[in-house]
Amino acid sequence: MSMLEVAQWLSQTPVSVAIQSALWLIPLLQTIHILAIAMVISSVFMIDLRIWRMVSLEPMADTAHRFVPWLWAGLILLAGSGLTLIVGEPKRSLPNPVFQIKMLLLLVAIAATCAFQLSLRRNSAIWDDAAGRRLMQLLAVGTLVLWCAIAVASRWIAYIKVG
Repeated sequence: MSMLEVAQWLSQTPVSVAIQSALWLIPLLQTIHILAIAMVISSVFMIDLRIWRMVSLEPMADTAHRFVPWLWAGLILLAGSGLTLIVGEPKRSLPNPVFQIKMLLLLVAIAATCAFQLSLRRNSAIWDDAAGRRLMQLLAVGTLVLWCAIAVASRWIAYIKVG
């Protein structure tokens, strides 16, 4: 079964029809989705500013303790609003190659976030050590670019027509 066939089937389910019928729901979900993206990118940016030593020089574990919960809360909102948007407009997203790229980037970003948290739990001192600072700063740039690419891909989905 192709992704387009899955999307066509999903668009005819009662839940999808109900979402499509509520004219206010898609714009509300898109607004929540955009605000959640802002939460995630803001959290990543604040952590990255600390890694780049452009803000407080408190221990990295303290910075992560402050911003990682916001990052995960944003991801939960993104997942909830995103899944509902997919169910409501499956033909717009599921067969769309930009959506598929976005999902791949999202998996990489979530893995990077998990790796960051795991490394903090195992050895938080490495994030405050001068020896590994350049590598950490490059990783910080990479994660910020990754999250921005996810946001850009989100917008491109609307402009790529499939089927």
